[in-house]
Amino acid sequence: MYWTEPDVFETQVEVTVLGPNKVAIEPILFHPDEGGQPADAGFIGEAVIREVKVVQGKVEHMLDRPLQDGRYAARVDRERRLCTAGQHTAQHILSGIAAGRFGLATVGVHIGLDGSTVDFDKRIEWDTALDLERLAMEAVMLDIPVETTFDDGAAQVRSRLGPIEADVIRVVRIGNYDASACCGAHVKSTGRIGILRVFDLENRKGGTRMSFAGGRNALVQSQLETAVLRELRKATGCATSDLPSILQKTLERSKELAKEIDRLWSLQLADLAASARVATVGSSKVGVHVGEVPRELAVILAGMIAEAVEGAGIVISGSQVAISSRTVDAGGLLKHVQNHAGGKGGGSPKSANGRLDTSLTEDALLEILARSVDGQSPS
Repeated sequence: MYWTEPDVFETQVEVTVLGPNKVAIEPILFHPDEGGQPADAGFIGEAVIREVKVVQGKVEHMLDRPLQDGRYAARVDRERRLCTAGQHTAQHILSGIAAGRFGLATVGVHIGLDGSTVDFDKRIEWDTALDLERLAMEAVMLDIPVETTFDDGAAQVRSRLGPIEADVIRVVRIGNYDASACCGAHVKSTGRIGILRVFDLENRKGGTRMSFAGGRNALVQSQLETAVLRELRKATGCATSDLPSILQKTLERSKELAKEIDRLWSLQLADLAASARVATVGSSKVGVHVGEVPRELAVILAGMIAEAVEGAGIVISGSQVAISSRTVDAGGLLKHVQNHAGGKGGGSPKSANGRLDTSLTEDALLEILARSVDGQSPS
């Protein structure tokens, strides 16, 4: 029935028990999880359908409770069916137009409850996606009947896996837009889709993955993007069409400021290295600095401290720790600190990095360095 009467959402069915909480029904009302389309949900009697799948050619229904053989009222979750069937029909329209107008073969399909994707065999640009969206919406507005026929050998098969091996070949035909072998549920006519939107493109394996949505999902996603644009317009005080240039200028300015901040920090590093407090670990000197330093500069500062004290340098910024050493083993020094403060990380005798579980002051770090491990300082 999901092939030939997709707008019937409730009917009487004959139940045959197949196993614990597992049944077959006649007629088959619920679409199984196949063909890239999620299964229908709903009820058989009072039993909630947990899963619908095809096993050895038979559609099986897993329920939340046992049923006996007999006749029951079955009803499909209408909103879920309209969501998946509408998006699957939208995909057929997009694929048909892509093949006929742009020479794009569909090589993959995913129909989701929140959004869907279709994979094309070639790379496309956004202007092509916009043309596809516009032409597909024209097909939606024409409210073309979506017809099911059987054993039509002339229909295309969107698969690189070879010919279909089945007793019955079911074909979905949408006017002059598309005719393809398919096992999914579809809406009765294209107008039932309501809205069809293309939202994103992603290059994949020499082709393109197009993200799209139909019906309520398309409306929700469009409303979300409109709300985001509205907030951006309020924040920038400009029109939607000006947002890309405003954003580009903001990003460029941000990069310039980041470079200036790095330059100013670099000017301070020498003073910070010279003012590092020094502890003695074994026969080595270890200079320490505890304070906020950009992560990418912490390692440089540790190296400058090590050079200034002619030993090792430790920099702790927040929970991050960087160690550089010319004498004592940097990796062993890190482990010694982490034995007291916790954390993770590692390194070599010359350089070590990690994080600490406990915040440390310079006084606390110097005290840790002064402690011995089995009577010996880390080396």
